[in-house]
Amino acid sequence: MKYTGKRVLLLLLLVLAWGLPAVAAEHPVPLPKDVQDKNCLECHDDKTKGKAVHSAMQMGCSTCHSIKTDGNSTTVELVSAKNELCFTCHEKSKEEVLHKPYEQGQCTTCHSPHSSDFAKQTRAETNALCLACHADRKATGQRVTLFEGQDISAEEFAAIPKVLPNDEAIAGHPWAGHPVGGMPDPTNPAQKMSCLSCHEQHASGQASLVRAIKADKNDKNADICNTCHQAHEAQQRSENLKKYGALEEQNDKAQQDKQRRQVDERPKAPQSGSDKQ
Repeated sequence: MKYTGKRVLLLLLLVLAWGLPAVAAEHPVPLPKDVQDKNCLECHDDKTKGKAVHSAMQMGCSTCHSIKTDGNSTTVELVSAKNELCFTCHEKSKEEVLHKPYEQGQCTTCHSPHSSDFAKQTRAETNALCLACHADRKATGQRVTLFEGQDISAEEFAAIPKVLPNDEAIAGHPWAGHPVGGMPDPTNPAQKMSCLSCHEQHASGQASLVRAIKADKNDKNADICNTCHQAHEAQQRSENLKKYGALEEQNDKAQQDKQRRQVDERPKAPQSGSDKQ
């Protein structure tokens, strides 16, 4: 059951089916009523290829797509509205702050529904994905291209908060000079510094989707800024110890002693009237 000659048209129609769940897209050729999921892959085997393949692909195409044949016509549509489909398997977060595309069920703006060459089936590498919307650039025309054919209106793009002047910047947010890339993540040195070093991609209990992360289990404060800077300073101390040895230890101890003396010598607050009584 090969339909190679119609393949491009078929893919376009399936994209239409994904984008407009209320309207069924007509399949370029009629299929038998008893068509099975495995038959789909005879033409769409590319959907199962990539470094990250959606686990739903192993569950079968009918998990997300409904195929109906009536006489000489076959239509393909989603089993649920597009903005609800992903949440039938992936429970929607109840956190207070939600990323707008996630909140509105626009998951396929950032994720490929079938497969991708990037982790979590994203349509681009982490920073490139985020900065397609959050880096400033001049919109030409009524639509702004994002990635992999995804686009939004120029009006929608203008309303998205911009944090960097362009999508190639590796520093400048949340203030000038602060890195957003180009170095290892201090809280996870095995990973590169990226937008996700400080922000959650879907939901958070803090404003601006800031991550809540603790330096250790005994830390009462979940502050990504303090945790990251403490980790960075610890790395620097370790590197300096390797380089300068005992001298660095001596300087470090002298600095700590100086800070303690400053605290001890600080004038005590005057007692209030109630304390004197």
